[in-house]
Amino acid sequence: MAPKRKAKSVSQAGKRAKGVSIPSVSDVDALAEPIISQKNYNNIVKLLDHFDQVITILEKNDDEEVEKSGRKIAVSLFNVFEKLMAESLLISRKSYDEKKTLVVKWLVEKYERYKNLGFQLVSGTFSARLSIQVDLLEILMNLVRLESQYFKSAPSDPYFASRTYTRAVTSLISRDCVPLGDGTSDDFLVFEFKSLFGPNWDLQFYFFNQLDEELKTLKKTFSPEKLQSVFANVYTILKDPLVVAEVLEDAPLWTNGLLPNGAYKRSSFKSQFQKAILTLLTFPLTQNQYKSVLLILHNRIIPHMAQPQRLMDFLTDSYNSGGEIVPILALNSLYELMKTFNLEYPDFYTKLYSLLTPRMMYTRYRSRYFRLCDLFLSSTHLSAALIASFIKRLARLALTSSASGVVIVIPFIYNLLKRHPTCMIMVHNPNVTNYTDPFDNDEQDPLKTKAIGSSVWELETLMTHYHPNVATLATIFKEPFRKHNYNLEDFLDWSYASLLESEKNRKYRPAALEFERWPKVFGSESYTGWSL
Repeated sequence: MAPKRKAKSVSQAGKRAKGVSIPSVSDVDALAEPIISQKNYNNIVKLLDHFDQVITILEKNDDEEVEKSGRKIAVSLFNVFEKLMAESLLISRKSYDEKKTLVVKWLVEKYERYKNLGFQLVSGTFSARLSIQVDLLEILMNLVRLESQYFKSAPSDPYFASRTYTRAVTSLISRDCVPLGDGTSDDFLVFEFKSLFGPNWDLQFYFFNQLDEELKTLKKTFSPEKLQSVFANVYTILKDPLVVAEVLEDAPLWTNGLLPNGAYKRSSFKSQFQKAILTLLTFPLTQNQYKSVLLILHNRIIPHMAQPQRLMDFLTDSYNSGGEIVPILALNSLYELMKTFNLEYPDFYTKLYSLLTPRMMYTRYRSRYFRLCDLFLSSTHLSAALIASFIKRLARLALTSSASGVVIVIPFIYNLLKRHPTCMIMVHNPNVTNYTDPFDNDEQDPLKTKAIGSSVWELETLMTHYHPNVATLATIFKEPFRKHNYNLEDFLDWSYASLLESEKNRKYRPAALEFERWPKVFGSESYTGWSL
C-alpha cells in the first residue's frame, strides 16, 4: 500500500516560470503508445527527460500532481522496456545487422538511464514518504526478474541479473533513516523490500554475494552517522530468519528460473554471509544497535557463518565490557562457541559471577541471565567452592532485591543445592557457636570468597518477607529436601504486576471458628458470677 502524506502542491504557473513542463497522465499515454506500435523510439528520450524533471521537482517540493505524473511515466517506461526485452532489442545478437545493432546499443543506453533514475529515486531522501519510491523499488525488482529471464545467452542457461540487483540493494541500504530503539530502521522502503526478500532464496543469496564489497566502499565514503543508518537498514533485513531448505534447488525463487551453480552451494553462501557480517560489525554502532545485534547473533547469524570462530574477539570484548547488560547479551553466543567450537575462556565463571550485582536484579534481561546461568552451573564437575559462591551471592542479593527478583532466586538456590549436595552444609550445620560470617562479598574470584564456610542465613530472613508469596516460598528450606527440582521457567517472568494480580485473584477459604452462642450481649445471663 502506498504511503499517505499531506501534499504541498506547487502551482503550474510556478513550474512554467522555471521553464519546467510536466506532461499530464493523458500526455504520457500519448507519448508511450507509439513507441512500440510505430517504433517511435525518440519518445523514450522525451519520457526520460520528463522523468528527470519530476525527480528534480520532488527533491525540492512535495507536489502530488507531479508525483502522479512521475508514477505514470515510470510505469509507462517499464512497460516499454519490458516489450523491448521480449523482442530481444536490449541485448545484441550475432544475427543482427549493423543498423539493428546500433539501434540496440542506443536502446540499451536509454534503458541504463532509466535504471539510473530509478536508483537515484530509491536512494534519495525527500521531504515526504513518496508513493513513487515504492513504485520504483517494485519496478527495479521486476526488472531483475525480467533481465534474468531475457538476458540469457540461451533459454536453458542459468542466469541472475546480479548487477541490477546489487545496485538496487546499495541504493536501498544507503538511505537515510532514524535508527529505532531496537536498532532497526524506520524506513518504509526497507520494509517493502523485506516482503520480497524474506521468502526468496535467490534474493538472499545475491544480497550477500556483493554486500561485503559494497559495505567497505560505503565505510570509506560515509560519515559515522550515515553508517549507523546503513547498519539499521541492513539489520532490519537480517533480523528475520533466512530461508532454510534442506535442498536449495527446491527453495522458492523470485526469478522463477535456474540460478548459476554457485547459488545452490550453501558453503558459498555462508562464506559471503560471513564476510558481510564481519564488515558490518566494524561500523560505528549506537549502544542500542550494539545490544540488538547481540540479541540475534546466536540464532540468526552464527548458524549461517562458515567460521563462527571469527566472532570470538568480538564476543569476548563484549563479555569483558563494563556494565551488566552487554555481557549478559553476549552470553548466548559465547556459550554457542564454547559448546560447538571448543572456545576456551579461562575466566568465564569469574566474569559470570561478577555480573551478579544489585543492578542486574532490576534489568530487563534478568530472566535471560538466570536461564543461562542455570545452564552453565548444571555440570556436576564444578567445584563446591564455586557453586557455594553463587549460592551465597544470590542469597545476599535477595535481601535487597524486588519481590519479583526474590521469587527467581529462591527456586534457583534450591535447584543448585539439590544438584550439588556438597553445598548442603551451608543450610545444615548445627555445630556452630559464636557465628561470624566468613563470606567476602567484595571478592571477585568465586573460588576465594570463603562461601563454602558460610551459611545462607539470608534465606531464613526471607521467611519473614513482607510479601506472602516470597515468605511462603522461602519456607521450603525448613522442610526436608525431598521435592524435585523447580521448573525455573515458572518463575522467570514474574513482576510486581503479576504478583499483585495473583494476590487479587486468589480465592481465600473462610476460617473455621468455634464459638459459644450467647443469648444476650449484655445481661446477667452473659455475666454469671460477675459483679461491679
